[in-house]
Amino acid sequence: MKTKAMALALLLSVVGCSESNEDAKTDMKKEMEKAGEATAETYEGAKEKTADAWDDTKNATSDAYEDGKEMTSDAYEDGKDMASDAYEDGKDMASDAYDKTAEKTGEWKDAAAQKAHEACVAMKEKMGGDVSECDD
Repeated sequence: MKTKAMALALLLSVVGCSESNEDAKTDMKKEMEKAGEATAETYEGAKEKTADAWDDTKNATSDAYEDGKEMTSDAYEDGKDMASDAYEDGKDMASDAYDKTAEKTGEWKDAAAQKAHEACVAMKEKMGGDVSECDD
């Protein structure tokens, strides 16, 4: 009887283990499915975040490009205005310098003529000539 009882116990434990083994397989399969779903959800979330980050980067780059373009255009216009102003100032300065030079030249010419007249008069008076000849 003991042998029969042991055999029966062994049979029950094998049958119990095989049933337990099937339950473990089913549980493991369910856990794997859950893990697969979680992985798929994580992947989709990461994919969406990456796409959003890419869009943000593209938008920021585009905005920076447009801002840079506008700044460059503004700087160009400012530079153009400054160059035009400098050109006009240079023209005015050159014109003023020309006028002053012409004025000074006229003064020197008049002074030279005066000195020549005075020298002529002095020479005519010393030598006894006609002083009116110096007025020519």
